[in-house]
Amino acid sequence: MIPWSVLSRAHWRAFPRRAGLGLSLVGIACLFVAGPAASAGVIFRYLPGSPELSSAIETRGIETGAFLDPRERPARWPGGWGYSPVWAAEFEGASSVVRGASDADIRQPAGPRMTAEVWLRLQDQAGGRQVLLSNRIGTRDGFVLGLELGLPFFTVTVEGVTYRVAGSGEIPGGREVWLAATAEYTFANSLILRLYVDGKLHAEESSPAAIPSPYVIPRPIFVGTEATGAEEAPALTGTITGLLFAAVVRDYVAHPLYLNTAPPFDGGAYFGLPAFHDYELGSFQLPMDQRMSAYATPVVHRFFLPHVNDAFIPQGTGVASDAAGQPSLVYISYYHRTRTNRLATRQSIVCEIDAATGWLRRTFRLNGRLRTAHVGGLAVVGSAFYVASQGLVERYVLPPYQEADGRYLDLAADSDGTRRVASKASFVSSFRDTLWVGDYRRAAEAQPFLYGYPLDDAGLVAAGADPVAYPIPRYIQGVDLFEADNQVYVFMARNRNSREAEVLRFRRSDLQPGATAIPEDTFVFPHGIEDLAFSADGTLWTNSESGTDYYQRTAGWSTFYPFVYGVSLSDLLVHVGPAPPEVESPAGFRLHVFPNPAAGHVQITYGLPHASDVHLRVVDLLGREIATIVDAPQVPGDHHVTWTLDRLAAGVYMVVLQAGGRSDYQPVVLHP
Repeated sequence: MIPWSVLSRAHWRAFPRRAGLGLSLVGIACLFVAGPAASAGVIFRYLPGSPELSSAIETRGIETGAFLDPRERPARWPGGWGYSPVWAAEFEGASSVVRGASDADIRQPAGPRMTAEVWLRLQDQAGGRQVLLSNRIGTRDGFVLGLELGLPFFTVTVEGVTYRVAGSGEIPGGREVWLAATAEYTFANSLILRLYVDGKLHAEESSPAAIPSPYVIPRPIFVGTEATGAEEAPALTGTITGLLFAAVVRDYVAHPLYLNTAPPFDGGAYFGLPAFHDYELGSFQLPMDQRMSAYATPVVHRFFLPHVNDAFIPQGTGVASDAAGQPSLVYISYYHRTRTNRLATRQSIVCEIDAATGWLRRTFRLNGRLRTAHVGGLAVVGSAFYVASQGLVERYVLPPYQEADGRYLDLAADSDGTRRVASKASFVSSFRDTLWVGDYRRAAEAQPFLYGYPLDDAGLVAAGADPVAYPIPRYIQGVDLFEADNQVYVFMARNRNSREAEVLRFRRSDLQPGATAIPEDTFVFPHGIEDLAFSADGTLWTNSESGTDYYQRTAGWSTFYPFVYGVSLSDLLVHVGPAPPEVESPAGFRLHVFPNPAAGHVQITYGLPHASDVHLRVVDLLGREIATIVDAPQVPGDHHVTWTLDRLAAGVYMVVLQAGGRSDYQPVVLHP
């Protein structure tokens, strides 16, 4: 047995063993776990706690059970928060063997193209050679993913020629590690081998190669086991000492978004990578990584969302920055929703994520009036955060971080920080001395508003103060503000169709009590967008609920972006120029067009001193009318309209306003 307190026999026995597991077998007499051979590119999968999802295997000297790490005691032990414990296979050394039961080879028209992955926790490094995942027997062709003196390596042998990539950094013992390797044979006759550690590219080698077609991936596949001798009767030797949580081999190169994103290490399956796309082998449904899509807006930070395997759905986003303005901690609020659409079976939570690594640091369980609410928004204000839902904002003080306090903490709401607000409180953000609370409303519902509540010096909503209120577009999921170049911008998020979301950019001065503002620009984001939050360096953070169990397995969403992520301010301020001043025209009323030059659409704003019949049109330089925008009587005051530049050639056009016997015009330049 591994001499760790967390692996005592009593700990393994704390949960009942599943049928056919938890056995120590002696000799070659082995346990066979039934299962089909492959599923949508997954040619081998070993999950110690899920034999129904695993390939058929043979084991010797392996003990399986719930891995009860003391750090997970509040959440995953009996009598805790009710989260599921992760299962692991314990390898004790030379006596521990896992062998795939299938000997049927896999043929690829051109290859190799494959991905091998292991999730494990090794005993403190002892050096030597450790085979983690392999299909080589003796000198036969195949692959080996392993460690050599603690350094990761990956080899592929084809027709007796061995191609190798090796890492330069030692894999630590005593903690969880996700190790992945890919082999990609290209049409340029080169073989590219890559190693990834915890979601980061660790090493890469490209070698010229002429590999005949078809390429054969031999089986059986071995886990933590080295196979020597003859193919007909190999000698099997266990090579690792520690815990193995999962092993997967795919007959394709996994998506780079998947391989290059840090897992949250949240104590759940796959260390927090979504587990609910483990379809039964042979079902031919797409695995998780094949469902991911990239989007046009560049992402500068990206982490897997924690606790989605525990049936939580992310909503609010908040950020704390360090003294240099860099994001230090990202906060995400969640509510609980099971695959069968049961709500309020677990209390709502807020996760605290290390912005440098993407690893989960702490999870807070809410114990206020919003304890099981759909906490749609989150705002960090000083050493506390606000959550919003059900017409309330509720404040929670963040305890100072002490590793000895553990990673799961119950928080009580600050009674002085709970306020009923004049909205549904679908989201909340803070900017300077104001807490902004807003509504998500559909087309058939009442007009949504954004309310600004003043904050006092203690970071509390000022008692008795009336909020400012601005009408906003419908379907808004989150709002935040940021100042750049002496201009305050307002950003709003919404999902515009079943595959894409958008972030709308306004100037703070665009928000007016009497009219819904028109965005000056929009940006495409992944579908499922939620709350928005800026870090001090100008990174806009948000998350996508498209990566959760309920929406993937029950609601059937086709998009999948299971990340909390950040976008640079520079990518949100493209096409920004100084706002033209509102000047009085010779005719005595105001007209301006922005942006100018323009692409996509322009905002036209004009003021009427008196009720007038208004004729607003666009003409080209020859005086030909291109579009009539307004042709109707209008009341005095400011008016805002948007002109969409559909199918117009690049060039100069004139926006012409005629009202009350007066006229004015503004030239506008259209980009190609």
